[in-house]
Amino acid sequence: MHPLAPVGTLFAVTVWPLLAAFLLLLTPENRQYASSLTFAVAGLLITPLAVWLMPGTDALAAACSCLVTAIPLLLPQAQDRTGRILPFLVTGCALLALNIHSAFAVTVLCGAGTVLLAWREGRGPRKALVVWDMARSRLGGVVLGLLGASLLPMQQSSLGAVLLTVGLCMVAGLGPSPAPAPEAALLDTGLRFSVLMLMFRLSAYPLVHLLMLIAGFGTIIMLVSSRSSGRNMSLPMLSAFGALAAATGEGTALVLLLLAALGLAVLDLRGAEGEDGIAAGAAPWPVFCALVGIGRSLETGQLVLLVVCLLPALWSVRHRTLLPAFARGERGMVAVMQAVLLLGGLCGPLFLAWHPVTGWRP
Repeated sequence: MHPLAPVGTLFAVTVWPLLAAFLLLLTPENRQYASSLTFAVAGLLITPLAVWLMPGTDALAAACSCLVTAIPLLLPQAQDRTGRILPFLVTGCALLALNIHSAFAVTVLCGAGTVLLAWREGRGPRKALVVWDMARSRLGGVVLGLLGASLLPMQQSSLGAVLLTVGLCMVAGLGPSPAPAPEAALLDTGLRFSVLMLMFRLSAYPLVHLLMLIAGFGTIIMLVSSRSSGRNMSLPMLSAFGALAAATGEGTALVLLLLAALGLAVLDLRGAEGEDGIAAGAAPWPVFCALVGIGRSLETGQLVLLVVCLLPALWSVRHRTLLPAFARGERGMVAVMQAVLLLGGLCGPLFLAWHPVTGWRP
């Protein structure tokens, strides 16, 4: 640990979204917009500096934390107090889940984040039933995951790891799952990839590798066969790729997929269209680089299956310019995010050469 960075200070910086939510609760209504923007910018600036000094934090968790911390700033401003506070709480759950060294605690935090997200999206009477239906299966996964995490200390049996993996697959939204609303998809991205990072740390357990491959390939086949597009495809598809990355131990691919998921969620939120090719793995975007990293660790038969699964989605992708927003003369958030995604894709091959050591395993 850095001598100038006390543990208490670093812990407080890591949970800055929770502190921001508490301060927003005390802030008068007419000053909440400016205060929430200030907290989001401050967190985005502080976290990339502080998270690398956290004792025991590995490089993968730090890289994912730097991306997740941008979520409150990427969201449009809500019109009420609750809508401004809950995004910070959900982001805080995801940020803590990435940095805490306990499978049980990570599962609890992801479950809490799911409940907070469902609360935010289901506040209207017409939305409540749909949103809580979406959350029900994921909360069932939390229960399974907690049971598995409590059995992990039994070294002579792999039952705990298997139950934990099955539960985490449900919490990560793998399998049949309704598409969340645009703002919910952005918040949900941080929670899903916190779960996928824990799955990555479990890949050394017996049977877990196989379960992750089945969940990942099964979700991809389901999405391709249903001819999903837009938001119905992007986040579930990237979560499925994340399961494959976790199974193969490709942590750098997980970071690239997280970058792509956040970028696509922002583009969808801003009304951009024609981004299906990015989620399907078209070059030269980050998902393509992530798939290259995953493919190098798959067996030959599994690699062929992955290519066959992706061909229908890639075949339907229309030709497009690399930066359509810039071509139309736009200089807003859509143009910036497209440029960030393109830069991530171009730097992806260099990123794949990085092989960070996993800091801890359950």
